[in-house]
Amino acid sequence: MDHVSTVINEMEKYASHYHIPIIKPNSAKLLVKIVKQTSPKRILEIGTAIGYSTILMAAAMPENCIIISIEYDAERVKLAHHFINQTDQHNRIQIIHGDAADVIDTLEGHFDLVFIDAAKGQYPKYLNKIKSKIIPGTVIIADNILFRNMVNATQPPPKRFRTIVRRLQEYVSYVTTSKSFRTTIYHLEDGVAVSYYQGVQYDEET
Repeated sequence: MDHVSTVINEMEKYASHYHIPIIKPNSAKLLVKIVKQTSPKRILEIGTAIGYSTILMAAAMPENCIIISIEYDAERVKLAHHFINQTDQHNRIQIIHGDAADVIDTLEGHFDLVFIDAAKGQYPKYLNKIKSKIIPGTVIIADNILFRNMVNATQPPPKRFRTIVRRLQEYVSYVTTSKSFRTTIYHLEDGVAVSYYQGVQYDEET
C-alpha cells in the first residue's frame, strides 16, 4: 500500500513546525488537477524543497510518467529522499542536487509539464532555460507568482523585495503577452500562473 496520505500529513506537520514553505492547499489542488488532466509522461520540477509537491504530482500522474526534480539545498534533498522513499512512487522520481539554472542545461529530452517553485527572482531565467526542453502543449505552472500580493500592488514593495517583485512582474508580463504562451493567472493564495506553450519559439530575453 502506498501510504501517500500518511506521508503527506507527516510532511505538512514537519513543514509547519520547521517553517519550510510548501505549496498551499488550493494551489496544490490546482496542481494535482492539471497533472491529472494533462497526463504527462515527463515532469520537470524546479525546486524540490522536502518533496511535498513532488509526491502530490507523482500520486496523480500516469503510471508511465517520471519526475525529475531539482533542488539547490543539500539538506532538503536528504529530507525529500526521506519522505519520498516512504511511498511507492520513489522509483519514478529522480532528485538532482544543484543549481537549476545549470542542471537544466544537462537534461536530455522534452517535458510535458514543468512546475516552477524555486528562487522567485530566477523565474525569468528558468523560463529561458527550459525553452529547448518543452514542446507544443507543454504546461508550465509557476507558484507564488503574485508574491504576497506585491506583484500587482500599486505601491512599491519594500526595498529588500524589489528585485524579486520586478522579476516576477517580468515573468507575468511575458507569459501573458507573448504569442508563445496561453496563460491564466489564478488568484489562489500566493498566486499561480498556468501557461500552455503554443509552439512559437520565444526570445532569449524574458
